[in-house]
Amino acid sequence: MTDLTTGSATLLDDQPHPRPVPPEAVPAVLPMSLGQEELYRRPPQAAEPPVVLGWRLHGEVHGPALAQAVRQLVDRHEPLRTTYHTVDGAPGMRVWPAGLFGPVEPEFADLTGSDATGLEERVRQLATAPFDLAAGPVLRVLHAHVAAGEHVLVLCLHPLAVDRASKDLLGADLAELYTAALTGRPARPAPTGHYREHAAWQRKRFTDAKIAARLDCWRERLADLPTLRLPTDRPRPAARTTPGARHDFRVPASVAHALGGLAREQGGTLFDGLLAACQVLFSRYSQQQDLAVGTLAPGRPHPHLHDVVGHFANPLVLRQTVHPDTPFADLVADSVRTVQDALSHQDVPYGRLVSELAEGSGTAGRPLVQAMVLLRETPSAYTLTGARVSEFHPSWPAPAHDITVEFTTTSAGDLTGVLEYDTALFDAATVERWAGHLGVLLGAAVADPARPVGDLPLLDADEHRLVNTDWAVNERDFPAHRGVHDLVGDQVRARPDAVAVVHGTVTTTYAELDERANRLAHLLLDSGVRPGSFVAVCLPRGPELFAALLGVLRAGCAYLPLDPDYPGDRLSFMLDDARAAVCLTERHLTGKLPDTAVTTICLDEQREALAAQPVHAPHVSVSPRDAAYVIYTSGSTGTPKGTVVEHRSITRLVCNADYVALREDDVVAQGADATFDAATFEIWAPLVTGARLVVIDKHTLLDPAALMLALTRHEITTLFLTTAVFNQVVAADPSAFATLRHVLFGGEAVNSARVAQVLAARPPQRLLHVYGPTETTTFATWHEVREADGTTPVPIGGPLANTAVHVLDERLNPVPIGVVGELYIAGPGVARGYLGRPELTAERFLDNPFAAVPGDRMYRSGDLVRWTAQGTIEYVGRVDHQVKVRGYRIEPSEIELVLVQHPDIEAAFVIALQDGDHKRLVGYVRPAAGRRVETTELREFVAGRLPEFMVPSAVVALEAFPLTPNGKIDRKALPAPVHTADPDSGSAPRTDTERVLAAIWADVLGVEQVGIAENFYELGGDSILGITVVAQARKAGLTISAKDVFRRQTIAELAAAVTGS
Repeated sequence: MTDLTTGSATLLDDQPHPRPVPPEAVPAVLPMSLGQEELYRRPPQAAEPPVVLGWRLHGEVHGPALAQAVRQLVDRHEPLRTTYHTVDGAPGMRVWPAGLFGPVEPEFADLTGSDATGLEERVRQLATAPFDLAAGPVLRVLHAHVAAGEHVLVLCLHPLAVDRASKDLLGADLAELYTAALTGRPARPAPTGHYREHAAWQRKRFTDAKIAARLDCWRERLADLPTLRLPTDRPRPAARTTPGARHDFRVPASVAHALGGLAREQGGTLFDGLLAACQVLFSRYSQQQDLAVGTLAPGRPHPHLHDVVGHFANPLVLRQTVHPDTPFADLVADSVRTVQDALSHQDVPYGRLVSELAEGSGTAGRPLVQAMVLLRETPSAYTLTGARVSEFHPSWPAPAHDITVEFTTTSAGDLTGVLEYDTALFDAATVERWAGHLGVLLGAAVADPARPVGDLPLLDADEHRLVNTDWAVNERDFPAHRGVHDLVGDQVRARPDAVAVVHGTVTTTYAELDERANRLAHLLLDSGVRPGSFVAVCLPRGPELFAALLGVLRAGCAYLPLDPDYPGDRLSFMLDDARAAVCLTERHLTGKLPDTAVTTICLDEQREALAAQPVHAPHVSVSPRDAAYVIYTSGSTGTPKGTVVEHRSITRLVCNADYVALREDDVVAQGADATFDAATFEIWAPLVTGARLVVIDKHTLLDPAALMLALTRHEITTLFLTTAVFNQVVAADPSAFATLRHVLFGGEAVNSARVAQVLAARPPQRLLHVYGPTETTTFATWHEVREADGTTPVPIGGPLANTAVHVLDERLNPVPIGVVGELYIAGPGVARGYLGRPELTAERFLDNPFAAVPGDRMYRSGDLVRWTAQGTIEYVGRVDHQVKVRGYRIEPSEIELVLVQHPDIEAAFVIALQDGDHKRLVGYVRPAAGRRVETTELREFVAGRLPEFMVPSAVVALEAFPLTPNGKIDRKALPAPVHTADPDSGSAPRTDTERVLAAIWADVLGVEQVGIAENFYELGGDSILGITVVAQARKAGLTISAKDVFRRQTIAELAAAVTGS
């Protein structure tokens, strides 16, 4: 086939240039339409993208004929030869006669030697170059020769001149004009209507008063309009600067016919049914019931305008409530009403609506809708003499919306569909899945229109299997029938003389640990403690504690760990709630224990009694389903709740594990208090393996330099850190873990930048991000981190061995990949429930509908997560307002209930504020009438009733809490706490050391200046910020430790410790 492109460039060079126009020939300025004026007044950052028509031409293309057809196209349609101006402050347009408007010529590009990126770049230049609206033209044409017998034609038009529907009109005319130029046949007559007439008619009909009345209706309908929060693959950029893309799909004719029939039964059209289906899809993706999408009103009110090119279409906002219990047929009926109501007010320009609703709302520049739903009829097939035409869809310009779903009816009766999307937000695979979800949903909806929309399926069989089985379930053999104390016994018999525990300079062998545990077990039984009882253990971390825990289990009992630093009232509650049989402690701690009816056994005073007990284990039968321990965590009702964990749950955590494979030569750091469930891993994992555990004291753990020395000195191979401590250690030295085999971190959202620092320095052999609520026995998921870019969230991974994880919606349906749902955890790691709280247990521990074995339960975590396309889980947030601070799970409502017990406080509200790597609790209080809040005294009041980690670092007094329009406390409007130095609390720094420390404190605490007598903790400091103080002090040449910061809480005291005075 002969290519007739040659000659095109020569022909263009021979064209006469436009001649100067005499002043008397300049056309008058005419009024713009309402939509044009609004678009013309927009700032550049809010401009609409150009309208693009693209063809791929297979065969001959005659350059001169194409150029002639483009010129005639401009002559034929007034908007293509219109310029736009501001005259005396008013916008207007000039429609130029064909003879006076300069010719628009195709730009020819020979790209036969280029790849697809060359064409993409030329289209990008065409679509992103600014238009000169005052000089024109508003049309650009690119004719690219891309291969032998293959061409691409792209028309790029300013949206002031045309709308989306005009593309089809222009395409049909261009094809006819080209054929006419080649054959000499006359083209069909030009349209009789004119856009300028429509603009004048619109201006005359819709006065300012009429528009104002319609605006009032829109304000009422769109009050407090929420943003549609579709799940994205990447964070949203500040501006749309990346190309778009599209995914094509098809809806079977049977489904399209049934959907159209259903819509007609409700008094509507096929579009209403499609709108309802898209609203369901977006509601399920976003978990929003109040949501809005956009569509285009044709804007051609008279038949004679149907073939006129121009800026007619106006976006409409379609707001609906999609309640999951609503039958699909009812939602279609609601769509009919919504569309009809919107069409009755369609004359308000969309941009005017945006600006009006943004006034005073703080939403200026934010689009009203993030998604569009469109339906168009099949455009006429384009026929060019000598060439076959197919659509070409360039990636540019950047899309105006996150996602646009456009359906097209076909002559065969089915629907073609396309999802146009922003590639800055979505991956191609994500949008392909969405098209599949829409197809599944449509098929199910027409099959059973009475079905509640919340129950309509989205997943096909393959995706359902992935998210609910292949990725979700991890089964592996483990000794589920044995108790953890028996497994420790195996190591005692195999390695009796091996060191089990190192505490300072004291070592304890497996045989010694076993003997102590057995003697204690006998002592408990002789004291009348019955198997199955809860035994409180209040001991410092060390071999005595570990032997006590093992002894309690050997007696067939379950241990209740107590922290002697907890307030007495809290300890008393825990002892009473658990009905503890006895409390094991030491004499020096008894003063911290409350006066209760629980019998206290001081082990340091029972040496003779213990020595008299047998060294062998008592013969007590223990079932895998017997309780092993109970740990208390914060409760939303104002009192802590006890989680009962069974033996099989510990065994599942530490035996034949897949996240770590400990060996006999491993050395595990033990840094967590026994009241923190991480201790379950740190204590029992090494002891059932025959490894060694080394006690790391709290101050060493919070001192990066001291911690690194301890890791080296004890040749530690395995370390767990809460995320907060991990962040601070990495900030001090990213290579701190270089010598370790396993570093596990978790407990709260992780800073990806800190993880990237570790990987870029000298990482450990394995860096593991772990996740798990207390109710699922320490860890439920894990992810080995091999890469991190510093911005992308670090996943919490997949299920541990013998764990199942399900990401579900509120109706317990599995959610699609990438969509946020609540995490439910199943398997033998799930705890028995909450001690003495059957209602709460029933609420959080549910029957598992996906279990292979009847009776299996799953725990409702309250954590919002989503599956990634790689089959890992990404943490997103919380269903409620529960927070994690320093690894501890905290219910803010429990703190609030304590605050309002103070006589000076009428109301309280507590949140967790993120400040860099650090998260801290802040309390907001409203004083009682006539009362004045002393924040230091109030913090002391709370500290006397709650553990240290639950005491707010700052308290802010407000006359009134800021509220949202719905009457709820507006968290975003709460002021950040401002710490100011107390001028009466001490003098200014006197020495160089004090000045250095004062500057460090000011930087870490966010205080302008610090007096030397001010208290670090009263200024908002805590143990995690203390790590930063130590690190900065050492960089400044001052040698201090975390213990120094804890013990010497003023600059004067701390400086004295540094100087030794």
